[in-house]
Amino acid sequence: MSSTSPLPTTPAYDPADPHRSGVALVTRQLDELGIGEHWVQTGEQSGLRIVDRHIPPGHGWCRATSVYQALWPATADLCVEVDWYADQDIPAAEQEEHWATRLAAVTSGLESLGYAVQTPGPRRAPGVDRYQPLIVSRLPVGASPAPYPADGWDHLDVLPAYRWPARNPSKHLANVLDDLRMTNYVTRTLDTHLWPPYATAASVVLWTGPPNATMDDWASAIARVRRALRVTGYRVLDHRRPWNPLVDHQPYLIAYLREKPQ
Repeated sequence: MSSTSPLPTTPAYDPADPHRSGVALVTRQLDELGIGEHWVQTGEQSGLRIVDRHIPPGHGWCRATSVYQALWPATADLCVEVDWYADQDIPAAEQEEHWATRLAAVTSGLESLGYAVQTPGPRRAPGVDRYQPLIVSRLPVGASPAPYPADGWDHLDVLPAYRWPARNPSKHLANVLDDLRMTNYVTRTLDTHLWPPYATAASVVLWTGPPNATMDDWASAIARVRRALRVTGYRVLDHRRPWNPLVDHQPYLIAYLREKPQ
């Protein structure tokens, strides 16, 4: 048994809940363009549908994921990451062309819907890396995102190996916060393709205050860690809209170190 499930109604985008609703909207649009995950029903068990991914040969497929709002282009009102996964059955001699042609098709499809599409992070190699991330954003009419510098990530690996004495940036930053006696903060690893250009380290810092904390508590906690990090040489990127505990769950900022070439 195998049947293609009907596409659901296009979800509405809610600026008050941009991560969930933005991913839902773009996921639906990827399916409409024929470049989504192409889930189909392959069976049924105990009244539950069994589904599997049905991917057209030679196309690869795309998946939308959320992006911390601090990393959005300055004027965007919607932004998601779209990861294009290459077809693993493409012969080695044809992988370069596969990446070039399919990424051009994915970009063209998204741009036809009014999105700006950018390719962030360290350069990826067909046949070595499984997917290419794209930053997809919706901007005011006539606006364009700031272009990425061509050499902004040349110093980074897609998947860096942190060996002693080098340390994972989030582990190092956690130690910095401990030394500063900044309690109730945790750090989270950030993939290198989301690091700001020329950054030599970048992590997410979240405040883990009590469940009954007020929005003033959230703002004070982030202001406190921002001041502390700047003293130690870190730069920060902030969330861009008022906190909403129903959808944000924890306040955060992006902390990074940067060495721009002279």
